[in-house]
Amino acid sequence: MQQKRSKNYLILVFLFSALFLTSCEDPELDALMSDYCECISQSRYDETKQMECAEMMNSITEKYEGQPRKIKTVLEKTDECY
Repeated sequence: MQQKRSKNYLILVFLFSALFLTSCEDPELDALMSDYCECISQSRYDETKQMECAEMMNSITEKYEGQPRKIKTVLEKTDECY
């Protein structure tokens, strides 16, 4: 009986861990940040794109306003662009 209980406990821990790890991913945010990083990369050679990139970042921060974890992710991914 004790062995069955510990096995069920391990399964529960595994399921909660899997849910937690997958809930942190946001494919939409990843795509937006990928586009932003590409814009930044292009703006190095084309100064006219700088305003477009700034507007893009503004719309991203507005979209995730009030969501501190997502804003933190935006900041972390922004650092990866440079």
